[in-house]
Amino acid sequence: MAKRGLIRVAFVVIALLLAASCRPSPAPAPAPTSPAPASPLPAPIAAPQPAGQDDPWAKTVAAAKKEGAITVYSTGFISDVGQRVAAEFRKEFGIRMDILVGNGATLLQKILVEQSMKQAVADVFIIGGAGSTSDLIMRGGAASVAGDLPVLRDKSVFKVDPVYSPGGEGIVWVLAYSGANVNINQVKPEDYPKSYKDLLNPKWKGKIITSDPLTTGGSTPVYYVPRYYKVVDLDFYRQFAKQDVKFWGGNPREAAMMVARGEYLMEVGNSTDTVGPLMAAGAPLQTVAFTDGVTGQLGNVVVAKGPPHPNAARVFVNWLLSPAGQRAYTEAAHSTPVRKDVPDFVDPHARMDNPKVLARTWDLEQWAVKDQAAKTMEQIFGAK
Repeated sequence: MAKRGLIRVAFVVIALLLAASCRPSPAPAPAPTSPAPASPLPAPIAAPQPAGQDDPWAKTVAAAKKEGAITVYSTGFISDVGQRVAAEFRKEFGIRMDILVGNGATLLQKILVEQSMKQAVADVFIIGGAGSTSDLIMRGGAASVAGDLPVLRDKSVFKVDPVYSPGGEGIVWVLAYSGANVNINQVKPEDYPKSYKDLLNPKWKGKIITSDPLTTGGSTPVYYVPRYYKVVDLDFYRQFAKQDVKFWGGNPREAAMMVARGEYLMEVGNSTDTVGPLMAAGAPLQTVAFTDGVTGQLGNVVVAKGPPHPNAARVFVNWLLSPAGQRAYTEAAHSTPVRKDVPDFVDPHARMDNPKVLARTWDLEQWAVKDQAAKTMEQIFGAK
């Protein structure tokens, strides 16, 4: 048994030696190297931001919707026209519009009184011309908005520079012209006045209604523009004062309606955007262009200083100059848009074919305000 045990041990030893001899030699260890740089971690992915979150204008619109309302003082947002503009603006932004219609000079004084008492009601002052708004700007009662409005970033879409005043307060929102508006049922075409001086014809005595020369609202086209361009002189107005002219105040549309009803034969001073809707509705009126020049009205809109709804005011002015806002007003008012990409809706009876235009400019408005302060017209037509 001992012999067998020794044989088994010897056999196991031999088997182990044979297995070790058949095993492959281990691969030599690699030469030491510099450690590889660590791979940078991927940059964190920014969480998606809501569209326009960092856009100042988007914040203005959001704030405007929270304000929820706007008050507009206007000479031209009359009845159906104002209702159309208010409805379209509310449809797009959900902002209610309250409108006070009146004479430009009256509305101007109301704004100034409100501001002096620190009880502002008006957010926006908008008229068909530029006289009263220019006066408000020069008195420091308007806010500069031109730099805030996205619609003004591309001025090439406008027919004229939409920024009216050097400080960026006055914005041109509509174009119009002022000549004479006659009753076509009572005045023959051959009798239509061809120039300002024709208004002095004795046959028109007591038959003309026009704006009050002692106010700024509506008076610029009649009493200041022709003088500024030297179409007439002060002697013309001395003679005009003897024509027993009726002066209108308040609603300029009513003056045109008085002519349409035959109470007067002619109205002077109203612009095409005021009389256009009446003509479209069938009023027997015709606009006549004076050969020595018609007033080129630049409808002006301003945001009053310190308004109750400052964001809604800016959103409204921006919208008013957009294609949607331009179409809403000019289609309802049968007026001429300031944008090139919106059709002209002036009624055919109010259109003027290539008139000589006496443009209202910022320099003219400053001159007119100074002349009013000098009371030149008061000396001719008599102080109230």
